[in-house]
Amino acid sequence: MAKTMIPEAKVCCAREPKGAKHIFSVPVHSDIFIYAMLFFVTFVDFTNYIPSYSYVQYLCLLIVALFLCLKFFASKLSHFNLFSLVFLLFCGAVILSSYFSRYDYKTRNPLLASIVFLGGLIEFLFVVKYAKIRGRIDVLLSVIFWLAVCVLFINDALLFVAGDGNAIIGDKFHVAYFHIFVIVLTLLSATRRQKMKYAGFQALLFCLVVLSFVVGIRVDCTTGVVGICLMVAWLALCRVVPSFVRSPLTAVVAMLLSFLFMYVALQIMNNAVVQRIIEGTFSHDATLSGRTYIFDVVDHMLKMRPVLGYGYGVSYEVLSGVLFIPDAQNGLAEWLIAGGWCAGVLIIASVFLAFKNSLHETADMKYLDAIRVFIYTYICMATVEITYNADFFAMVILLSTLPETVSDNSSKESVEVV
Repeated sequence: MAKTMIPEAKVCCAREPKGAKHIFSVPVHSDIFIYAMLFFVTFVDFTNYIPSYSYVQYLCLLIVALFLCLKFFASKLSHFNLFSLVFLLFCGAVILSSYFSRYDYKTRNPLLASIVFLGGLIEFLFVVKYAKIRGRIDVLLSVIFWLAVCVLFINDALLFVAGDGNAIIGDKFHVAYFHIFVIVLTLLSATRRQKMKYAGFQALLFCLVVLSFVVGIRVDCTTGVVGICLMVAWLALCRVVPSFVRSPLTAVVAMLLSFLFMYVALQIMNNAVVQRIIEGTFSHDATLSGRTYIFDVVDHMLKMRPVLGYGYGVSYEVLSGVLFIPDAQNGLAEWLIAGGWCAGVLIIASVFLAFKNSLHETADMKYLDAIRVFIYTYICMATVEITYNADFFAMVILLSTLPETVSDNSSKESVEVV
């Protein structure tokens, strides 16, 4: 044994003066900038605060795309699993629908909007695959985590100092949901690195939860406050019945129930007990701020184009032709408007496959529960809001891709050098 190890050490030492380590370390460290650009494309949108920010997004999309093209075959990114194929089909279905509808609307170009939004998610999928192959998943997660924390605190500082209209990450819903996203990133980072018992992480997590409640109340977003409570409930379920929460079937049933609520909302709201809870606790009327009427219109419009829908991001223009409606007020229904049942079925299939793939984790399944809790929280909120956004899909991608990377990282450290 000793004889075989000594020559290896000499070979490694002999290679270092030739500069091989320094030459090949450049792409490894440059990927940090790629991860940062991907964050600003996928997870935040400063367009309302910085009108020219869309051009920054286009530039970042292009740079990340060029990076992936250079790495596509060299890093084995061309090897697709079933989840990747289904997710790409979902993106393709929505883009195809948007292409057919590109001249139908005056306020928005659905084709361009779909390419930017879904293009960012496709790039996120391949960048995560690249990071996994290179053993750089922890670096990717760290970049996303710290950038998200910085953006959050800057946003909240402006919110409290300059007023409610100065949030840099969007309207009250984006602000509230982004807090939930950062809380889950904190849980994921702490549990993945086994630092949950560290005082620093516990203090940060406590501050984020308190801040989320305060900001949710400040911007008057009841859904955001309810979302924090739902996260706590799902975390408790993970402790009590982990197999139930981790089951792919549970996730699919939850998505279907969230969608089918549209068809039974009126009957449920007519119940006297439910009315007292809604009107007394949440200060909403029995129509859920008009959602029962909206669901009727959405159902009617879905029947008119059930296969491919109307294109991405045009629900306002589609639904306002019947009644003044900002969106479908339901997560899955919003995507049915965009891409029809082709997109809807593929979304459900993607979530199912992500949960199924997450069961392959061999090192420690508990750290993935943070992602599962986030997905379930958004599914529950999708009953009355449109929460299947970039954060949701990014977490679905991570849930499918992260398994086995904890045990792989140690064995792939040598890949970072060669």
